[in-house]
Amino acid sequence: MAAQEGQAVGRHERRQHQASRSDRAASAGITLVGPARGTQVGRTMQPAKAGATRAPQASGTRTAQGGATRARQGRATRARHAARGGLGMWAGRVARAVEQAQVWWAEGAERVAARARERWNEQASAQRTTARQPTATAGRSGTDGRAASGRFRADDDLAAHRFGTYNPFTDDPSTVQRFRDNNGAELTGRPTAPRHLAAEGRRASWWEDLVTGWCSLLLVLGLYLDGWSHGNGVDGGLTPWHGVLFLGFSVTAAWILTRNQRRGAWSLRAVPAGYRLALVGVGLAMVAVAGDTVWHTLVGGTHGLGRLISPFHLVLFTGACLLVSSALRAAWSGPSPARVPGLRVFWPVVLSTTLVVAMTAFFFQHVSPVAAALVPGGVPSGETAQVYELLGLLAHNLLFVAPVLLLLLRWQTPLGTFTVMAGSVALLLATQTGLGLIGLAGAAVLGGAAADVAVTLLRPSPQRRWAARAVAVIAPAVYWTSHFALLGAGYGVRWEPEIWLGSVVWACLSGLTLALLMWPPAVPLTAWNRGRAATRRSATPTPMPARMVGR
Repeated sequence: MAAQEGQAVGRHERRQHQASRSDRAASAGITLVGPARGTQVGRTMQPAKAGATRAPQASGTRTAQGGATRARQGRATRARHAARGGLGMWAGRVARAVEQAQVWWAEGAERVAARARERWNEQASAQRTTARQPTATAGRSGTDGRAASGRFRADDDLAAHRFGTYNPFTDDPSTVQRFRDNNGAELTGRPTAPRHLAAEGRRASWWEDLVTGWCSLLLVLGLYLDGWSHGNGVDGGLTPWHGVLFLGFSVTAAWILTRNQRRGAWSLRAVPAGYRLALVGVGLAMVAVAGDTVWHTLVGGTHGLGRLISPFHLVLFTGACLLVSSALRAAWSGPSPARVPGLRVFWPVVLSTTLVVAMTAFFFQHVSPVAAALVPGGVPSGETAQVYELLGLLAHNLLFVAPVLLLLLRWQTPLGTFTVMAGSVALLLATQTGLGLIGLAGAAVLGGAAADVAVTLLRPSPQRRWAARAVAVIAPAVYWTSHFALLGAGYGVRWEPEIWLGSVVWACLSGLTLALLMWPPAVPLTAWNRGRAATRRSATPTPMPARMVGR
């Protein structure tokens, strides 16, 4: 592009050799000539006439040098302004590009999610259609062979469900569905399992969870036998009951550590889902045993309440709880439905939960009304004893209601679950007083039965939160009313009506409070979305490639 003298034409005007072109032209006797504004003629250098060239060189040279200096100053000033405008322009372009990229990313993610939802809906509908076809075919044909094979297949599926080895994404033939590729051709394949079922091959079976529960039972029995021996005057050193406790812990830990492992190649990834936290419990127990040995060496033996709340004993209790609750965690994270067909299928969960509650109740045995109910009758100061009894009642009521609400969050428990749980815990606590208060275990059985009946009739679920809260009120009311009735009829300990009725109401209110905490009201969807910009959805989304769906 040609330009007039002293006019900046672009970034090249900043360069040193371009800025001195007018000086070189003036010294060579050449005049820079540019076209008129708006023309496309290039810059040319034409030699001046001989007469003009032979003009007085002194004045011509000074005039050319002055014009070149002014041109350089003007070009430098305009170059600085042009540089500032260039940075702002590029910053705006980058900002607009980032905004456009964010919009494209949001639209792409929305399209992928929509396509994934459509794919899962197609799979579910195809699975329901395929599942109905064998039944209709068998009904039309009426052949005994097909009916018998159907019965055998149903029995196999029931056994697989019962023993925890059934995988709907690998064992159910109805999950073999048809998909279409980009060209519309049908493809046969299996649906991709959801992310939370990716570790299905490393899950423990039903009988493995059951064996874990029975090994844990040996641990808890050793704990209660050790407590009984100390209550009968056996103090100091290791006792045979310590051996039962340590044997139960060692057997449970060895059973968990050897699940799904190959000889000589132990791997953490092979540990079944729900059992890995038990490894932390084993580590805590080893630290607690070593620390307790040093503690007794430095401080000496502990007696009474100090034996229960010793720091290293509490660490050992935490590790044992992580070990005992392995079957509960494995079943909680498994693919089993919320509806349980019967108590036998649910037995590993019942056993694991009962043992965890029993271990916790062992550390509160001094305030438990099941193990210390005779204290108020033998104390002259009745008001102080009644306050002591009320606090113990509330603590034990928490141990009774909390596992009920916890299991209802995951399952619709079968009939008999809470009866076995409450009765077993009360029976174990009664052993700490020489079975002198074993009759009070009947009140626990009645309270657990009331919880089972309420669950069967009300059917609590995430959509029926009021039912869970009703169970948390009904079960304590039946439990503690029958407790005070048995206490007065069988042991001669009678409370004033306002005292025991107030205690029952307190238990019901504490159960309702716990239910409101564990089953809170639903949070409105707009609570966490208020103030966020709504994402625009296109009316006709662009079809996405099949390989991008599910990423």
